Amino acid sequence: MHAKIVKIDVAAADLGISVRRIELLVDGGLSHEIGFQWVFNLANDLSARCRDLRFWRNELLARVQGDAEKYGRWKIGQVIANILPESRENFPAGTVDELFQIRPPTRIAFGAELNGKKQAGRNSYSRPMLAAFLKRRWLGASIKTAEVKP
Repeated sequence: MHAKIVKIDVAAADLGISVRRIELLVDGGLSHEIGFQWVFNLANDLSARCRDLRFWRNELLARVQGDAEKYGRWKIGQVIANILPESRENFPAGTVDELFQIRPPTRIAFGAELNGKKQAGRNSYSRPMLAAFLKRRWLGASIKTAEVKP
């Protein structure tokens, strides 16, 4: 499975720019460069200054190709459908870790916000719950850069 959302170091490597410049683009862009639209904060404490950002890889690759606005009109539901295949209803814990680029202790620390169910002796996470989690963690939801739709 290829990662659909990636950490900031992968974004920096893909784009060949500094982490600091990427952070500026996350926070709305620069006067000469459009900001990122599809970024998720997976920090356990959303009120903390320190963020744990994940970037939608399709948006990064579009920027590499010189088309920063390629996914600008997409809705959050479309992006989530790309990240979480609609053909799957449940995701094992290890798959969630891989999809979100997190470690098991991080996933567990989300507690009730990302609470799996035991199936066949291991945790499993429903697609609707994971989609809701990503919607809540999408930075665009808090800064109103795009319309939130299911």
